[in-house]
Amino acid sequence: MAKRSKSLRRYPSKYPCHVDSSLKDAEWRKERTLELYSYLPQTSLEDRIKYKDIRDEVIYLNYNYFGFIASHVYIKNVHVSYEDKFQSALTNFCTMWHKFQYAKKYRTDLSFSVFFKPRLSECVYRELLTVKHTVNRSLKMEAAEQLGKHYSDLTYEDLSKVNMAPEKMEALKAVFHADYEEDMDTASIFIPVSGDTSEYEKDLFTDNYDDLMHVVMREMMERERLLTVDDVIEISDTLGIPVKDIKSIQPKAEKELYDQLQDIVTYKSGFSDSF
Repeated sequence: MAKRSKSLRRYPSKYPCHVDSSLKDAEWRKERTLELYSYLPQTSLEDRIKYKDIRDEVIYLNYNYFGFIASHVYIKNVHVSYEDKFQSALTNFCTMWHKFQYAKKYRTDLSFSVFFKPRLSECVYRELLTVKHTVNRSLKMEAAEQLGKHYSDLTYEDLSKVNMAPEKMEALKAVFHADYEEDMDTASIFIPVSGDTSEYEKDLFTDNYDDLMHVVMREMMERERLLTVDDVIEISDTLGIPVKDIKSIQPKAEKELYDQLQDIVTYKSGFSDSF
């Protein structure tokens, strides 16, 4: 019989535990997390979020998971630390933790890790990547003034001609490298209208990318290479997915990712040839 670690045995939970005590710690955490979620009502999200004691125990059981999220999100900003990403993942989890296993709106056949990884990764990325518009504008104005041009005409190539403090220059480079532009045409698709959910938020919280093939594709993109045996074992341990399931879907995921990348290359080539 497996012996629970002291940290697991120490938590003063008020919810009964019926998980097999012979399981290894990682499997026990997974099953106990699902058991805790089973105590939440299926009436509404508003009712579920009130159970903060369950939320706190789930965080306690899965605390290392937020470090996994932090280490797998790349932010193009030298001032963003691992601790910043960890804190962002944990904070954002507290806003959505109750949605897992809510049958009326979300799939319930996904593991805890698979359900939250794309959601939390996207939230951390959005939150920490973008330099605020007011900062953007002041930085651009300072740089443009040295070149005698309007700040809206400033380009990334102009930065080599500008003399600014290193920390300001890094922030300004982040502005030009940011994936989310500050113009309203782009930003408008992210902004809810009249209290409605924005299209971006709908995409963020759909399950379209939550099948195993897209999880494997995402892992390959983050590593910028094909998955090794060690990668597969790490994903299996972290996300609670059997190794054989990951390996069986690998060839399909590799082909799908290759085809998508080829489509992008073809599109860009065709676009360039038209000018």
